Amino acid sequence: MILLSVLLLAGGCGPTYPEDEEDQGYPVPELSRPALSYHPGRGELHCGIRVLYDHDIREVQADISLQGFESEGLSVTLNDSGALGDALPYDNIFSQNIALERIDSLDGRVTVEYIADEAGSPVQTLYDTLLIEANLPPFITEVEMPDTLIRPRTGTKALYIYVHVDDPNGIHDVTHAFFQVLNNESGSWGADYSLYDNGEGGDRRAGDGIFSTGLQISAENQAVTNYFRFRAKDAASNFSDWSVDSVVVR
Repeated sequence: MILLSVLLLAGGCGPTYPEDEEDQGYPVPELSRPALSYHPGRGELHCGIRVLYDHDIREVQADISLQGFESEGLSVTLNDSGALGDALPYDNIFSQNIALERIDSLDGRVTVEYIADEAGSPVQTLYDTLLIEANLPPFITEVEMPDTLIRPRTGTKALYIYVHVDDPNGIHDVTHAFFQVLNNESGSWGADYSLYDNGEGGDRRAGDGIFSTGLQISAENQAVTNYFRFRAKDAASNFSDWSVDSVVVR
């Protein structure tokens, strides 16, 4: 109850409506406060613009130019209904989230022309620009695994693998890590096996950038040198270089 009281006194969280504008007229649409951003995790471009006008406006057009990317551009209709990425309905801010996956894999420029075209009023436009810097690939800094493992006479013995991963855009940008095992007979690499950074299955701590797994070695395993190669992937589908290591089973 005490915690609830403190939260109530602190005030609510989340988006809030703007304060009332000064009592003045807007005979033609006035565009201001453009908001343009890109969320790499969701693969979404957010466009927003405030429009003040004496009459109701249902939508605003946004012509988007993409320079340096595979797609050259597109045109979308922004809304003020609290949908499709618009935070609050009827707050005079027209916005939308647009799916543009992997545009952060390259350096480029996003330019938006906001257009308010109401019947009986001059066309009003405003431009905004966002520079996109390429998302850089992750890299593996260290692989922790034993050089040699003695097979048990009975039962099984655990082989724990810890792969340290880093990323120039932050460890939160790494979405997946995995490994493959070399087939000593065919000389080819096998299927992908996932590594985890969730604090489970041998992983020591969730979210620390150390991706881990636990394998079981038994008396039936051959006494050979086993080769592993490891790789990581980020939110922009960039891959790290392969990192190769081995363990001798005796």
